[in-house]
Amino acid sequence: MENSSNNRKLSRRQFITITASIPACLAVLTPMTLLGGTLYPPKSLMPAPPKMAVIKEVDLQDEPVEFVYDGAPAMLFKREGEMIAFSRVCTHLGCIVLWNAEGQQFECPCHGGIFNANGDVVEGPPPKPLLKLATWLEEGVVMAQLKEV
Repeated sequence: MENSSNNRKLSRRQFITITASIPACLAVLTPMTLLGGTLYPPKSLMPAPPKMAVIKEVDLQDEPVEFVYDGAPAMLFKREGEMIAFSRVCTHLGCIVLWNAEGQQFECPCHGGIFNANGDVVEGPPPKPLLKLATWLEEGVVMAQLKEV
């Protein structure tokens, strides 16, 4: 009977191929790993979200104000003297949510997600609340900026 270990011998050619492929793999993977760090820098190196003027304070009424923040639709509300703003981009798949004034909620027309007036998920598939924008007054103008998380 033949020993089964003899069938698994590594030839000289196979050994050299395996030995030579290790440095080749390292030569490819090392720069890719270093490049990955530059493509996704830490948050401390990311630029701050832009500040944006939305509306003059004197023009702000009780009705919501629609505006575009950093290329995406947003909405500003004045409630009991406070200003609050949300991105209208659904956190599920990026559809644009609509404000239902009668129901006092945001509704996503794509997959039925519902957010309350504070941007929190009430129903449907969205995994997170709507993005809140920080708001403040600067020389009589309402300003908005994405909150740092």
